[in-house]
Amino acid sequence: MNTLVENDRRFLNHGFTSPAADIKYYGLMNQGATCYLNSVLQVLFMTKEFKEAVERHTSENPDTECFELHLKNLFADLKRYNPVYTFNITKKLGIKNVFEQRDAAEYFEKILSLMSSTASQIFHGELTHTIKCSECRTETNTDGPFWHLPLALVDSSSEDYSVVDGIEKFFSTSEVSGENQMYCEKCDDKADATFKSLMTHHPDVLMLQLKRFEFDYRYMVYVKINHFVNIPFTLQIPENQIYELYAVVDHFGDLRSGHYTATIKSDDNDIWYKFDDARVSRLDYQPFQVDNAER
Repeated sequence: MNTLVENDRRFLNHGFTSPAADIKYYGLMNQGATCYLNSVLQVLFMTKEFKEAVERHTSENPDTECFELHLKNLFADLKRYNPVYTFNITKKLGIKNVFEQRDAAEYFEKILSLMSSTASQIFHGELTHTIKCSECRTETNTDGPFWHLPLALVDSSSEDYSVVDGIEKFFSTSEVSGENQMYCEKCDDKADATFKSLMTHHPDVLMLQLKRFEFDYRYMVYVKINHFVNIPFTLQIPENQIYELYAVVDHFGDLRSGHYTATIKSDDNDIWYKFDDARVSRLDYQPFQVDNAER
């Protein structure tokens, strides 16, 4: 088996150029249209706490067949080979058609849901959703876990979208009335209501999903929202939790086609790198504007 694996690696390396001498990171082979998966895997590999938790879990449970083991082997290869193949990962994830474009956020969550260790908990958060009836003032609380916070770009009133404004809106109180009234069990009738979300458990690493696709009822298809997005280098969540930007997964194209890349800051030297499947390049500039935001 080891000989077969080594032969596969030599075969896959043929035809690819190695990264520049000053770049110590390696790329991932695109099996067809698996750039969405490659971008997510590179973010996980470059998340130091996550990588260490995966390696710790597999060391403590060497005989356990779990998804962590596949990630550990992949992470080890990313330190030695260029490019690294992902056949075992796609097989474990049940990806049969590698030529079909998928959603990066969907597979980010799928990977975390298959894990059994505390590694996935690094991205785990808790939200409490509160609904208050405007008539009887009765409050109903619902707790729920999350892997990411979805931010809708369709509500942007300007040409540019601000992540800071999106976070503020996500956690602000909203009202429903008229045709959108909710049913209140205590009132036994529909009534106006207010909604508010509170983060009751802050994840160590926060993932934001920018919802760039909306349904166009004129053409009955999903279309991409091409707003420019201003992403702050530091982001403050209500309850004074502050996060620092270290990775962005970008999508180019439309819903059914396109390409994913990842731009990630190294924890070792604070230098930003672009991961584009088998190609890894160093950015000789900070990928955010002088006003401390990436656009």
